[in-house]
Amino acid sequence: MRTIIYKRVSTDDQADRGFSLQHQETVLKQFCSINNYPIVDVYTEDYSGKDFNRPEWNKIISYLKKNKGKVDQILCLRWDRWSRNQYLALKEIKTLDKLGVLISTVEQPIDLSSPDSKVLLSIYLTLPEVENDKNSIRTIEGSRRARIEGCWTGSAPRGYSNCRVEGKSTLEPNEAAPYIKECFERMVLGVYSANEVRKYINEQKYPYKGKSFNITKQTFYNIIRNVVYTGKIRVKEYKKEGEQIVIGLHPPIVSDDLFKRANDYLDGRVRNFDFKSDKTDLYPLKGFMKCSEHGRTITAYKCQSGNKNWYHYYLCTKPRCQRYRVDWAHEQIKKLLDTISFTAGMVKVYKSQLESLIDRDDVTRKTEIKRIQAEIEKFVTRQTNLQNLFLDGDITSSDYNEMKSRIESELSDKQVKLERLKSTKSPFKVYLNKTLPMIENLSHYWDKADGKTKKKILGCIFTEKFENFDFESCNNIFTPEIKSIMLASKVLRRNKNKKEVKNDLLSNMAPPLGLEPRTL
Repeated sequence: MRTIIYKRVSTDDQADRGFSLQHQETVLKQFCSINNYPIVDVYTEDYSGKDFNRPEWNKIISYLKKNKGKVDQILCLRWDRWSRNQYLALKEIKTLDKLGVLISTVEQPIDLSSPDSKVLLSIYLTLPEVENDKNSIRTIEGSRRARIEGCWTGSAPRGYSNCRVEGKSTLEPNEAAPYIKECFERMVLGVYSANEVRKYINEQKYPYKGKSFNITKQTFYNIIRNVVYTGKIRVKEYKKEGEQIVIGLHPPIVSDDLFKRANDYLDGRVRNFDFKSDKTDLYPLKGFMKCSEHGRTITAYKCQSGNKNWYHYYLCTKPRCQRYRVDWAHEQIKKLLDTISFTAGMVKVYKSQLESLIDRDDVTRKTEIKRIQAEIEKFVTRQTNLQNLFLDGDITSSDYNEMKSRIESELSDKQVKLERLKSTKSPFKVYLNKTLPMIENLSHYWDKADGKTKKKILGCIFTEKFENFDFESCNNIFTPEIKSIMLASKVLRRNKNKKEVKNDLLSNMAPPLGLEPRTL
């Protein structure tokens, strides 16, 4: 029978690899010699037997398909040298059968043409699979226990080399460690993108070796996210045990703070500038604006253009949403303040006329007080007369109680009106004499104020966040004092005669109902 010899060891067999391969080949060739089997070729595999995705086995299948009828059997030492997976092995036997090739072993011969042999074949294939599964579980559990104790299992990541300390497997920094640390340090500068840092590192040379890093994009991201560089080890979850991070035996290359900051920049949680320092002087409007589309409070940041110049913006955090240049936004606020200050100054021109109108209106208030006082005296007299009629027996008790209740109700209403009129003082005079001069200098205060003072000025102007800079069309965002000034500005722009302007100013600038007792 024309025979292909197939010998295999896996990476798990490294301890006896050289002897095992030599032993297999010797036994297989002797067996072919004794049985006069011509050897077509010998294939040596250094791969796991858990599946058939193996380079040398694929070559065998390819050869058999191209050379049908030229090979009768494939010979192995034992079934575990061919496969450690029962299901895949049975499928592969069917594939070989279609190609007219038999699979057989020296130490565990089976007549595959006999149905009863399938039971023995299953045992031969199952036992290695079970052993393989046990080894896999023992390897995983052993590796997990070692990692929990701070040991490192597996190949060393860049910047470290595998070593053993007191018999325990761990890591030690190598000549690439300073470059790995530089990756983290450049990330937190906020000046370079991840790809720029990667390209820079790739251009560097290992000391004394003249060797480049050749880090791919994904490898670079994996480096920045790998907690091993902080001296810790990530232990993956297993069965009912959750994932955990333990302190490793190896020394760290970067600090925990540097690692966290670098990952914040990499994940986009931090813009390319310092958020921790006070930016009130630079962005005084921050917190007073909201996005008209998303309703989110507008924030501020700086970005660098292609010509390396820095520009500052107020913007919504949603992507592709409108943004405003900081200098332009501040210019719009300054125009608003100039309008408020100019209008306040113009209103002062009419101050004496407005005060005379207020005084005239105050005469009306005093007249109303005298009228109500007279009405109260009438009700008190009626109350006395009613009591006399009841005492003289001229009216019944039920009539007395009914009339008494009506008189007391009306008397109470009159007394409330009287107290309100007596306690009412015109807030408009205070507004003209105290508030207006301060508003007149608002633009001047803004020019000389620092960021915190500017925020206080804005707090005195706006009662809620504004959505855009069209202040003319929306007065609801202003405080009552500023709202009256904005209304006065519209009156002054109408170019009416002096008497009309005076009357309109008084009606538009009077305190709104519900805020102060109105006397106008």
